[in-house]
Amino acid sequence: MPAEPTARELVDRFGRMTADGRFQTLRLLVPGKGDSPVLEPFLLSTANDTAEDDLVRVEAVRAIPLLDFAEPALVDRCRDALHRLAREDDDWDVRNAAGCVVFDLPGAENSVDPIRAMLAAEPEEFVRANVSAALNLFLRRA
Repeated sequence: MPAEPTARELVDRFGRMTADGRFQTLRLLVPGKGDSPVLEPFLLSTANDTAEDDLVRVEAVRAIPLLDFAEPALVDRCRDALHRLAREDDDWDVRNAAGCVVFDLPGAENSVDPIRAMLAAEPEEFVRANVSAALNLFLRRA
């Protein structure tokens, strides 16, 4: 049985895969211990790449909470990037995923006000409904 690719191998091969291959790779991603320094910039870059297929971008967003957030600066960078995507991205799928996933990060209480502001300006009813549900779920758990 072949070994799972390392984070570095995944990052190096990613650009040579088909869109479906990139989507499946991110969907099945299980980061190993010590992979976060390699995966964090890769996932954030993929999520922000407007030339990338939207399903691939959404899977990159969904993979962010899988990182090891032992380093506080890592969670801050990811949270800030997700806030920006939720607020500014042109693709409603990406805004939706970012606005929901941010509540799966450590320190999610720091996302309540920025996400409320994002919701006030969000033009898509679907996104408002989903992100509001994620926010309300978080508030009930907290």
